[in-house]
Amino acid sequence: MPSVELRGVIIKYGRKKALDNVDLSIESDNYAIIAGPTGAGKTTLLKAICGLVPLASGKIIVDGEDITRVPPEKRGIGYLPQGYALFPHLDVWGNVTFGPISRGWETKDVEVIARRILNMIGLIERADAYPHELSGGMAQRVALGRAIASGADLILLDEPLSALDVMLRIMLRYEIKKMAKSLNLTVIHVTHDQEEAMSIGDRIFLLREGKILEEGSPEELFKSPENP
Repeated sequence: MPSVELRGVIIKYGRKKALDNVDLSIESDNYAIIAGPTGAGKTTLLKAICGLVPLASGKIIVDGEDITRVPPEKRGIGYLPQGYALFPHLDVWGNVTFGPISRGWETKDVEVIARRILNMIGLIERADAYPHELSGGMAQRVALGRAIASGADLILLDEPLSALDVMLRIMLRYEIKKMAKSLNLTVIHVTHDQEEAMSIGDRIFLLREGKILEEGSPEELFKSPENP
């Protein structure tokens, strides 16, 4: 359950600043929301934390350690990108255990974490099902389980519910937060949906044109919005 801090982060695509001097601080065990319209820089922010895009300037601190120059594979961060894809040739069990197996975990440890996660996402009975046999909600839960199964304490979710219908989105957003809290994870969840942000965020950061315009708890932003 690490804390996360960005200090003066600037990221450029050509001459355009995708992130413009971003400062933010997320406490450990928080479910943080990055909210903003399309093109605000939300995905870029997650990729910066993962190490998938280089910084023009600034620092990224995770649990007190400067990871700005640490390679992505050594950061120990779970990332669920937008438009996620399950491995079609692997069943649910294979998808969830892919990360631990590729990292060389002991077989008994792989089985323990896989069973725990599959029970938690309610799919232990579908462990031998393949992606094409799953509903959209089930596939989304498997993708989330795969991200968590890596053993990462910091999970980044990029619009994890955007492809689902309204009722399923509402149900799954609470399931995801409940799961994160039960595992003591720090989560950064990106969304453009204001209701989603207000309903599950411990703390919300409003991002627009690469800048953090406002931050606060849902109650603070509801009662005293600076950017309604």
